Amino acid sequence: MIAGISGSSGSEATIVSDNSRLDESDFLMLLITELANQDPLDPLDDREFIQQMATLNTLSETMDMNENIQVQNMIQAASLVGHEVEAIGPNGEHVEGTVTEVWFIDNEPWLTIDEEAVVSLEYVIRIA
Repeated sequence: MIAGISGSSGSEATIVSDNSRLDESDFLMLLITELANQDPLDPLDDREFIQQMATLNTLSETMDMNENIQVQNMIQAASLVGHEVEAIGPNGEHVEGTVTEVWFIDNEPWLTIDEEAVVSLEYVIRIA
């Protein structure tokens, strides 16, 4: 999210950001600001505008795909409750047992095995 945009009397502007990720609404806000402040004698080129809209569309599709992958990971992890799994534990040890719980930490699925070991879904090597 953009915390603010500061400008000077020239055409340069500095974007001050809370974090390094811009989302779709930030992109649209920048595009609208660019269109509103363009030089009427030198308007934005049609091809440049189409390219920016294509970039916005790509950004939106990428975000949707990322969200779908997270949902699939959650469904896959939840479906493992009650199943036997083998995994690599946090210290590199071999862990084997029944999945008793599923945790989601920062949208990443973690499995509790036999109510003792907690491993990330990505370290599961076998599902029985």
